[in-house]
Amino acid sequence: MKRITLVSIVVAALLLTAFVVVRAETRGRDGWRGHCWRHRGPLSYLAYELKLNDAQREQIRTLWRTEQPTFSAHIHEFLAENKEMNATAANGNPDQSEVQRIADREASTIATLLMERVRLQSEIYSTVLDPEQRAKAEVLRKKWEARLDLAADHLGTQPAEK
Repeated sequence: MKRITLVSIVVAALLLTAFVVVRAETRGRDGWRGHCWRHRGPLSYLAYELKLNDAQREQIRTLWRTEQPTFSAHIHEFLAENKEMNATAANGNPDQSEVQRIADREASTIATLLMERVRLQSEIYSTVLDPEQRAKAEVLRKKWEARLDLAADHLGTQPAEK
């Protein structure tokens, strides 16, 4: 009797696992890689929420493709600086002036990336979005900032590890 129960439990677990895997793979072309198995990511979410038409999506793609090499170069620059910082920090007692110099370069690169982002965002707002979509984008931005504030508040109230 125990053997039948054990075999039944194992078969049920295998069937449940197979069902979950098959269902995940058939949800969309992303399968397991998709966000929550069915969403394509934050940009698709924004396109859906802002009700972008195909022409607007293509305009945004075109703007992004023209700016992508600039962003890529700055990201590679930041990653190289980050590797340099990690190599410096890996030494037992890193030189603080060297760490400060690398940190200043990283800060400059991040500032450049942020300026590029704001410029691209401004261009999308002014040339692609209509006034109703701009208002909705502003609501979404405020909602995102409120979530970040909550996350920061939550981090501030975490008890210190012992």
